[in-house]
Amino acid sequence: MIVDDRLETVLRTHVASKTAAKTQLRQLVDLLGTVPLSAWSARHATALQRVDSLAGMLSDEECAAVLRVVPHRSAVLVYHFAQGGPRTASAAVSAARLSTEDWLALIPRLPTTTRGFVRHRSDLGEPVRELLSRLGVDDFLLPEPARKEAAVTTAPTSNATPVAPFAPFALPEPVAPSPESVTVPFEEPAPQPATEVAPAILPTGFHSDAEDGIGAIVRRIEAFRRKRKERDDAATSDKPGQPHPDGIAPRLPFAEEDTPARPAPLSIDLRTDANGTVTSAGIDPPGMLVGTHPFCANTVAPVHCDADMERAFRHRQPIRAGQLHIEGAPAVAGHWQADGTPLFAPDGGRFTGYLLRLRRPLTLGAAPAVAPTAPASNEADRLRQLLHELRTPINAIQGFAEMIQSQALGSTPHQYRAMAASIASDAAQILAGFEEVERLVKLESHALTLEPGEADASAIVARMVEQLLPVLNTRNVRLAVAISPTPLPVAMAAEELERSVWRVLSVIAASVAPGERLTIALDSKTDSVLLTIALPAALYRLDDTALFAPDVAGSTGSFTAPAMLGNGFALRLARAEFEAATGTLVREGERLLIALPHPAPSAPASAAQA
Repeated sequence: MIVDDRLETVLRTHVASKTAAKTQLRQLVDLLGTVPLSAWSARHATALQRVDSLAGMLSDEECAAVLRVVPHRSAVLVYHFAQGGPRTASAAVSAARLSTEDWLALIPRLPTTTRGFVRHRSDLGEPVRELLSRLGVDDFLLPEPARKEAAVTTAPTSNATPVAPFAPFALPEPVAPSPESVTVPFEEPAPQPATEVAPAILPTGFHSDAEDGIGAIVRRIEAFRRKRKERDDAATSDKPGQPHPDGIAPRLPFAEEDTPARPAPLSIDLRTDANGTVTSAGIDPPGMLVGTHPFCANTVAPVHCDADMERAFRHRQPIRAGQLHIEGAPAVAGHWQADGTPLFAPDGGRFTGYLLRLRRPLTLGAAPAVAPTAPASNEADRLRQLLHELRTPINAIQGFAEMIQSQALGSTPHQYRAMAASIASDAAQILAGFEEVERLVKLESHALTLEPGEADASAIVARMVEQLLPVLNTRNVRLAVAISPTPLPVAMAAEELERSVWRVLSVIAASVAPGERLTIALDSKTDSVLLTIALPAALYRLDDTALFAPDVAGSTGSFTAPAMLGNGFALRLARAEFEAATGTLVREGERLLIALPHPAPSAPASAAQA
């Protein structure tokens, strides 16, 4: 499994009943119960919040019933459920399968009531019992009548080894043999050196044979003491929050870990009130921007904008490509481009503030300053492998849907056939989107080259515009077309040229507003054929970063093939295709310029014959 998204899948599932809440609670405990403490992250903390909400839907006994049947190895879950009801805490303790080191670290942090539940476990080691005794919990699992009846009669024999009385769940201690039979009442034996421990009834998990019984116990006790001392020394010398050498954290449930610096955001969403003060910010922590005034034009202020943005705020108008400068934390400091929409109350239409999106500006011709974490070829290979794995289940879904639609498995009601047809159509669109993504990855990593060929750009562009006219006419779009009547050959296969030009024209048609005016011109230059297309107002107001960004969604019209992946993706793919044919696609102000090279001159006939 390359991508383990089981936890995200469970969290996306909606819970609408108690039965569903019990099922999801069991799933989350099962998934979180195998996560070591050193691997806990923000998504596990989010899952723990969902556990709290699910437990709130259930009673104490219902939650405990779920926990009793889900064994786990997580000290975090024990600590978390210990803060709940008594039955829930008891069930969490009973279902836990923790090591001795985990119990020793966890018990001092448990509530007093939950410590009492721990004493009922039959698998506690001697160090854990000593810790509980020091904390005042000393009534362990063995009932009191059995303790009173415990008596040992010993007599000296030549073949018998004296047996010492023992405390339940404690290591046996030696008792000197008596010259005559005596009855010794049960009492706590005096401590003796570990090397003098006599064979006796041993705790669960140890052998009683002479070879490795007592000696193995002594060795394990000494090893445990050394390990605990090393862990305690590491806890006092290391930085707070760092895990111990054996993997046990010094504090529960969450340790303060030194996390790597997060990358600076490329976009931030803001909301302001009617006075222009930021009231919420889509960044962590939001306090870096909450309370600032982005509509101040005074350049001395730590947060100031340009005159156009300040004027748009005063007149309550939409903001397009406003310039904003912020002085503050490194994550938000610097220059930003702002786009915003004014908000008005539905009752009376009073102005209530702005919704703003800030984007980092990108210099024309420069690539984003992002350091690659791995070679581009490796990233492309991993992405293609991921797409291949995603295709497998979608192909299966599409195949079964087509079988149901065609009634290959038997007679099917029309309602189910219609649903199957819709599923098969959606699967086909998803697969087509995967092919487009893979094509872009291959082109940008130079793993794919286009088929060589020649095409008449004049005829192809004219045909594309002719197909687009009915859609534009329904919106009263005034289109001015200037295409050279003479053939304009370019060094690009006709099929590839038609596909790439259609991507660009479909984005233009999807973004144009009713009544707008567009111009399309195709002419021959000295070394190339130049196609010039005017950008609609919805696109030319965007900078290069936003124009080619994948989150700029397209229209849902049937003529816009790239709508599923967004207009920005379609333009980016078309640019990669033109560049693969040694052409270019650039944005110049309010226009898109597509340059395609002329075909190479053919060799003279005499040279060919030679």
